[in-house]
Amino acid sequence: MTTPYPMHHWTLSVSSTAASAAFYAVFGFEPAYRWEAPDGSLAITHLTRGDGLILELFEYAANRGRGPAELQPGNDLEQPGVKHVAFRVSDLTAAAASFRELDCGPLTDIEQGRTGISYFFVADPDGNWVEIVQDDRDLSSLPRPD
Repeated sequence: MTTPYPMHHWTLSVSSTAASAAFYAVFGFEPAYRWEAPDGSLAITHLTRGDGLILELFEYAANRGRGPAELQPGNDLEQPGVKHVAFRVSDLTAAAASFRELDCGPLTDIEQGRTGISYFFVADPDGNWVEIVQDDRDLSSLPRPD
């Protein structure tokens, strides 16, 4: 079944477009478009991947050089609101080793989630936690919620 609403983009406000673009390049994103306010107060950059997904970065001049947010892994899951984005890999252990080798941000340990997937988090330059998951489940064979 094809959804009438395929995902188009997600947006982050960042302190440095360059640092965020370098971090998200690991996930296959490349700079594709940039707009800048004439007064330099805002720059918007679109990073794209081969599957068409866009990551939109808002860099406000007032946020340049700010330190990373101090968020708990998953981005404070107990509070309502958007929490994190997740990327799927086929070998979680190899992915964790790769992130450690790249030294691109703090990593959590690999854990087994309550929903049956294994995961770890890596923090982007602004302190947002990005989840890396290995999901080998067949959701079609699991009980559906009522």
